[in-house]
Amino acid sequence: MHLLIVDDSELMRKVTRLAFRGGADIEEATNGLEALARIATARHPFDAIVLDLQMPDMNGVEFLRALHQRPAHRDTPVVIATSEAESSPLLHEARRLGVAAVLKKPWKPHELSLAVEAATRTAPPRKDTR
Repeated sequence: MHLLIVDDSELMRKVTRLAFRGGADIEEATNGLEALARIATARHPFDAIVLDLQMPDMNGVEFLRALHQRPAHRDTPVVIATSEAESSPLLHEARRLGVAAVLKKPWKPHELSLAVEAATRTAPPRKDTR
């Protein structure tokens, strides 16, 4: 599995990486802008993205909007990992944009890996565009 972790917290990226214990090819980005650059230069499409919502430069919702503008990547499953309250406008908008799952921090590693696995199983088949 080729996975992109997008979170401005180095600790959360490390914990997220540990949830997959070497069972995935993982790349990281610290915000949405960096994530878009990683997607554009990746040798293979990402199977899933684990995304925080509160980040500098480009937050998670702005990233989702930009991702949806890229036909080759708009169906990439996105799992939100956030501490946002259920009433948060950011979380509401992320759900409206069609994320695969939302996990509230602090989550357990097995919860995240199960959410990503479920999201990739239900995603439409993807073609390698490179």
